[in-house]
Amino acid sequence: MQTLAKSKSQPSFLDAITGPSEVKKLKPAQLVELAREIRQEIIFNLNKTGGHLASNLGVVEITLALHHVFETPKDCILWDVGHQAYIHKMLTGRRNQFATLRQYQGLSGFISPTESEHDAFVAGHSSTSVSLAVGMAIAKDHLKEDRKIIALIGDGGLTGGMALEALNHLGHIQKNVLIILNDNDMSISENVGGYSQYMKRIKETYFYKDIKKKIDWIEDKLDMVPLDPKLMNLITSVKQVAKDKLENPGIVFEKLGINYSGPIDGHDVEAVIDALNKVKDLEAPHILHLITRKGKGFTPAEEDSIKYHGVKAHSLEPTLKEKIEAKDPDSNTNKGLTYSHVFTDALLDCAELEPNMVAITPATAEGSGLVKFGKAYPERFFDVAICEQHAVTMAAGMAKMGLKPVVSIYSTFLQRAMDQVIHDVAIMNLPVIFGIDRGGLVEDGETHQGQFDLAFLRSIPNFTVLAPKDATELRQMVYSALRNLSGPVAIRFPREKAEDNYLTDGVACDFKEFDYKTWEIIKSGKSNKVILACGAMLAPALEAARELESKIEGGVSVVNARSIKPLDIKMLESFVSEHGQDLHLITVEEGTSSGGFGSAVLEWASELNNSNQRPRVSVMGLPDRFIQHGDRNLLLQEVGLTAKSIIEKISPA
Repeated sequence: MQTLAKSKSQPSFLDAITGPSEVKKLKPAQLVELAREIRQEIIFNLNKTGGHLASNLGVVEITLALHHVFETPKDCILWDVGHQAYIHKMLTGRRNQFATLRQYQGLSGFISPTESEHDAFVAGHSSTSVSLAVGMAIAKDHLKEDRKIIALIGDGGLTGGMALEALNHLGHIQKNVLIILNDNDMSISENVGGYSQYMKRIKETYFYKDIKKKIDWIEDKLDMVPLDPKLMNLITSVKQVAKDKLENPGIVFEKLGINYSGPIDGHDVEAVIDALNKVKDLEAPHILHLITRKGKGFTPAEEDSIKYHGVKAHSLEPTLKEKIEAKDPDSNTNKGLTYSHVFTDALLDCAELEPNMVAITPATAEGSGLVKFGKAYPERFFDVAICEQHAVTMAAGMAKMGLKPVVSIYSTFLQRAMDQVIHDVAIMNLPVIFGIDRGGLVEDGETHQGQFDLAFLRSIPNFTVLAPKDATELRQMVYSALRNLSGPVAIRFPREKAEDNYLTDGVACDFKEFDYKTWEIIKSGKSNKVILACGAMLAPALEAARELESKIEGGVSVVNARSIKPLDIKMLESFVSEHGQDLHLITVEEGTSSGGFGSAVLEWASELNNSNQRPRVSVMGLPDRFIQHGDRNLLLQEVGLTAKSIIEKISPA
């Protein structure tokens, strides 16, 4: 399937699907054709909107089988992560909205109960589905309801500690939960860890059934031939060894008290339906193990499922060709380089100077750009799978023993390790650097917005919290933090393209140590208006200040407030000394205004001894609500974090 065009020359099964009930009417051969049409539809639409490609192509048959056997919304299907539920959305009445996928006020790229009654629970983070299923199964029994609870989780999600905790509990309480294990060897990046290796060993049984058939056939033939007893005993012994080694792959699950069946081909829709029918009425907890291929049906995505995990709009056109020319990751220009790449490059250069520095990531090596570091320093790179809590506590142990660990983690995923950040790192004031990627708004919506990190990290004792204004400052922050590391330091940066060109003829600027706890006056004004801007918000702040030159006599000052914690009290006091109570401070942050940087400035102002010198403080940040999905620039307009909004705050019309 290498075309993005959709043919209408033949009747379409997909056109006839208005809800799950139509799926139940189709025969296996028709479902195979429907699967083909769905894959074509996904590729066609995602080329327009962008989205998660490979994961959805991999679960087409599983989704069809689930809706063929079960009945939503009565039966609850819990999608772990949720970014692989596009087919589910198509089959539950939302196909005509796919042109708006991940667009502002359009169809969410994840599971959302506010969108449809067929979405049983919100899903955006990994390893949650089994815990949800256990809770729902307990509620179902208590309320005496007749429904089935199904959790669909990937082998990557199963590496998460929360999923393993839920399996342990489920085996103990023996509730009626069906777990569909979608095994494709992948998370965002490749799966790692002992559990992943066990899953690979399980898949050996996928071939054992075929081997067993062949051995049985040979044995039947040999029964007709007189053989020496010793030879017959040898054949029997070999067969028994193979059986003992391969025939009971689900022993770990069964020891936990959860029945197991599989693995079977997850792309054989008839086989999946048969397997579901066999287990759907069981009262005990059960795991059905399905083997799938991420990117199934689209050769480029099959060959490089990491690259095609998520795609941008109009990025699939080159895949009309069989081979794709990948961009050179070591290109001598930073045109299009993200802050993630700048951060990784800084780590690579610092690694040469600091032999005790190590890098840790919880299954986001590809997304955070750390793959390059892992190749250069494999013995100093640790991908711990989807285990954010373990990543942080492991870093604490490393720091206690004299290493300088850097934890590269998305803002939204750091939320999952808050206890470890406080209990294991901050209390002992350990020298751990947190490189917090995706700080601020992203297109994926409520479950992925990096809107809370500034506020929750600012509240933790011993933490230094930083937000660089551009690529060069990020690079120098990493270096300076490593050189002066005496406690936990969080460096927070957006998903966006890097602001400045920190490369000259392909060579990064020299490291320069600086005091990142001090602020920087970027633009000096003589008026009483001072904008304190954090990180990515410096650009709209400067734009606003330039436009206000003609409106406000003396102009507006703009400060690069790169240290959210601690505040640069000396600079704040200098502004108070100059303007007194006439001073108007405008704080601008791409983080929640509740408890964030602006709150810190308000707290400082409230504690001034001379109340007559207390300045006016206007806080601009994200509102106290969850922010929907959509283009970042549109979202910034919607929440009022643009140059225009800053101008209106300072100089209302």
